[in-house]
Amino acid sequence: MSLHQIIRQKRKDLGLTQDDIAAYLNVSTAAVSKWENGLTSPDISLLAPLARLLKTDVNTLLCFTEDMNAREIGHFCEHISMLVREKGYAEVFQEAAKKIHEYPHNETLLHNLALVLDSLLTLADLPAEKKHPYEEKITAWYQHLMESDNESIRNSAEYLTANRLIRAGRYAEAQVILDRMPDKESILQSVADKALLQVHLYEEKGEHEKAAADLQRMLLTALTKAQMLLYKLVDAETAAGNLQTAERIADKTAQMVPLFDLWQYNAYVAPLQIAVTKQDADETIRLLKLLLEASQTAWDMASSPLFSRMQKTPPEKTSQSAFLTQLLKSDLEREPCYDFLRDRDDFRALVAACPSS
Repeated sequence: MSLHQIIRQKRKDLGLTQDDIAAYLNVSTAAVSKWENGLTSPDISLLAPLARLLKTDVNTLLCFTEDMNAREIGHFCEHISMLVREKGYAEVFQEAAKKIHEYPHNETLLHNLALVLDSLLTLADLPAEKKHPYEEKITAWYQHLMESDNESIRNSAEYLTANRLIRAGRYAEAQVILDRMPDKESILQSVADKALLQVHLYEEKGEHEKAAADLQRMLLTALTKAQMLLYKLVDAETAAGNLQTAERIADKTAQMVPLFDLWQYNAYVAPLQIAVTKQDADETIRLLKLLLEASQTAWDMASSPLFSRMQKTPPEKTSQSAFLTQLLKSDLEREPCYDFLRDRDDFRALVAACPSS
């Protein structure tokens, strides 16, 4: 956090107003407002009394305290993800919370740890009443990050908070957050696309490799979103009683995989939605076996002409595949939609075959 962010956050944490700050330091309220908006900074003679008022020290105020960089944050999150298997969720949560307390102004650390702890909580073998306090704390962290000056962190926190509120049945609160989120699909924004303009600049400068690499990343993002929309559309049509329409959409979703050289895992998701809805036990088991096999098979992006410039996944990222397999195992064990399979030996064998880590 920068100086202006720290002043604003510390003031709010203490329940002070800008008028309170101005009166204590004998400056105008407008001056305090400019400090908090990053337009100006306090005079050096005011730093010590300002720090005392905000119950901090000048080093913290000026961001001189040692902080974690992105690489250190990544290593710590990886450490947390691995430690949960050995120590359990409660101890891991405590260690992460201690790190957040150690670096209270590092929003990147808070954001990454909230995401990791949120994912691990989904997999944790805890009853609902034991999960609730952790859920509340993670939600509070997301809500704090909704006020971030970092647009990426703020947007992510708003999305995750709204999603949690929807899952909790708190629809009115979720709608308030959705109403404040920017509309990413406006016509103006689709025309004034920064990424496409960057590609145009690369092309004009003759940097065609850079243009192609950016276009490949943009294409992957668009295809990933299209798949997510199609999965949701299958669910919506099924819920509306239009099963035949849902089946046709699921078939088109599966066809995207060979057409666009996507990860084979994605070919089975929508057909599985249909098989589960129809409670077709044999087809569901068949698709689950394929899904499990695909989840443990790397996607060779570099072999596709569409993604040949995409950076290869580094070795430390292979834990993502393990997490996906864990998530699948957790769903098979707990989701009511699979209850019609629980008496089948082949289903129990399939669950047992899912690696625990």
